Amino acid sequence: MIATPLDSEAMGQHELAEEFVGSNQASATRKSFPSATSENPATIRIDNFRTSDSLADLTGVIKWDQGRMNRQGGLSEADVDMANRREFLKRTFATSIAAAIFRPVAGASEAAGVNGLPSHVGIAQTVLGPLDASKLGFTLPHEHVAEGAYYLSKWPKAWGGRAEFVAKAVEKLKLVRAAGVSTIVDLTPYDVWRDIRFLEEISRKSGINMIACTGQRFFPPKVSGVSMPARTIEGLAEFFKKEIAQGIDGTGIKAGVIKIGIVAQKPTTLEEIGLRAAARVSKATGAPIRIHTDAANRAGDSHAVILEDEGVNPARVSFDHSDDSGNMDYFLGLVRRGYSLGMDHVHRGISPDFKPPFERRAECIKLLVDAGFADKIFLSQDSEFGGSLIPEDAKEWRDKIDPPDGMLFTTRKLIPYLEQIGVSDRNIHTITVENPRYFFSLS
Repeated sequence: MIATPLDSEAMGQHELAEEFVGSNQASATRKSFPSATSENPATIRIDNFRTSDSLADLTGVIKWDQGRMNRQGGLSEADVDMANRREFLKRTFATSIAAAIFRPVAGASEAAGVNGLPSHVGIAQTVLGPLDASKLGFTLPHEHVAEGAYYLSKWPKAWGGRAEFVAKAVEKLKLVRAAGVSTIVDLTPYDVWRDIRFLEEISRKSGINMIACTGQRFFPPKVSGVSMPARTIEGLAEFFKKEIAQGIDGTGIKAGVIKIGIVAQKPTTLEEIGLRAAARVSKATGAPIRIHTDAANRAGDSHAVILEDEGVNPARVSFDHSDDSGNMDYFLGLVRRGYSLGMDHVHRGISPDFKPPFERRAECIKLLVDAGFADKIFLSQDSEFGGSLIPEDAKEWRDKIDPPDGMLFTTRKLIPYLEQIGVSDRNIHTITVENPRYFFSLS
């Protein structure tokens, strides 16, 4: 982990946290705070306090609570932006302390930290360079933004050229940022129109952190003229490692995650080669792996066998599109082995064309939280961002199945519904802020 000095404001927060814990630890070894319902209290432990977590958690929770209170007519921006911020922290500490510096007991060992990872987070690799992972904030971990060149080809000439296309993309992303999203993870590898310069430009102009991926998507559509860099484990591993360590397409912009797309229940011979290559590169570089899975047919089970044969830490792997299954036995089997689940197709359940329905997908998230596995869940939309920029008559099937809210579906629709059915704010914070900062840390 790369240590960074605390600025004076952070030092003040650090001292305040130490002061609180020092004065209360003897008398408050274990406490309970109310969750969504009084029958299901969120149990916390004061001896689980870590000062390295408190600074990031406190900032994140205050921002999260500020957004909720603003929507509900509570604190105004002026209230939060008071001159004496230290005084504000003192005033809010009593109500925020449970969510800010205590970690829910969720089955993970205290020594290992959340998701079985080290207690201290390290550096995340974004398209603008290395970033302290504690600054990732609210993260959407499975989206598609980098296909700029593909969607620019569908952009009407009357609307202008690339500059106008970029401006429109930045405008929409600023709305996503205003809704509280700080980071978007783009899982568009080289073989599906990835434009790394486009991703870097809109990240810089919108203010949203972007994490790019390396990897391989093993199914159509394929980009004309683009072929696999290798068809051996060693060859693909070398390619993945180069994009992580040196940069993508000769730009110096480095990947921060490995994406593998597998079509069916069991990987083909070539897909297994890609999965083994990803596993070896993950072990060598610390980069996490996100896998497109056929969850409806329990594909994660067969993938896990290969990953474990390669000796990968399950905490570095997320099986995405998992909510396409409504099978809790399948989910629990994976999370108990240490894997994470990407719940990023929940919006599809609104349509009668997709099963399971929205309510069952959301219910499974709550059941996993109730079982103590909030630290194994990710929320996203798997949306094709470019599809939201083009005219309706230029959209294809894939663009039309994305939610009308686009990347705002999670914040506008899914999270309010999860809260309605009893998922607490503390667990939402764990899922959307804490889990990504540990998962995408390259420490």
